[in-house]
Amino acid sequence: ELPLMVGGRYGLGSKEFTPAMAKAVFDNLDAKTPVQSFTVGINDDVTHLSLNYDEHFTTEPADIFRALFYGLGSDGTVGANKNTIKIISGDAGLYAQGYFVYDSKKSGSMTVSHVRFGKNPIRAPYQIAKARFIGCHQFSFLEKYEMLDKAEDNAIFLLNSPFHSSEVWQHLPIEVQENIVKKHLKLYVINATKIAEETGMGSRINVIMQTAFFGISGVLPKDEAIAAIKNSIKKTYAK
Repeated sequence: ELPLMVGGRYGLGSKEFTPAMAKAVFDNLDAKTPVQSFTVGINDDVTHLSLNYDEHFTTEPADIFRALFYGLGSDGTVGANKNTIKIISGDAGLYAQGYFVYDSKKSGSMTVSHVRFGKNPIRAPYQIAKARFIGCHQFSFLEKYEMLDKAEDNAIFLLNSPFHSSEVWQHLPIEVQENIVKKHLKLYVINATKIAEETGMGSRINVIMQTAFFGISGVLPKDEAIAAIKNSIKKTYAK
């Protein structure tokens, strides 16, 4: 007797393949009449062969710190996050992982940095769906992109803002305000653009936002973090 053969497709439209989708595939195999030629990850409203999956299902341990950084191509965000990973895995002695998403236009468009770190090896070959820390390095992104849908409850939201903390709330899009209130996010505001101009760094806000991240997240003691950042700057930019 031949074994039951069930086939299907994933990754259509460059969709992520997550543990939740993998679980749906195994659940389908376990069904009395498995769906043949299934698709998972998209809603196929033509053949109706899509597998339903629980988007909230995860296999990631609770002690893994997940962070998302939304930057502008050429503002140095990706480079700073690569240095952050080196600092965390070196000075803090933690396991770290980074994945960087670029727009095809790269310079002048959005980049998204997916950063994970924790005390145990990280086996997560997929993008972050829920983050404990979200950094928005360009205020204009709030009008263009949805980023707080990926924030966990009580997560930290670090915003580079031209507006002072006392007036920034009224300048936030209503959807952003609702997400901050609904998810009880901790909102931190810094005018990194102004600091960069005053210190002669031009449009390079990466190190300023990186310092703010270490100051808020508490991964390393403040003085240690600043010393490590200075050291990484020498290694990266000395030439």
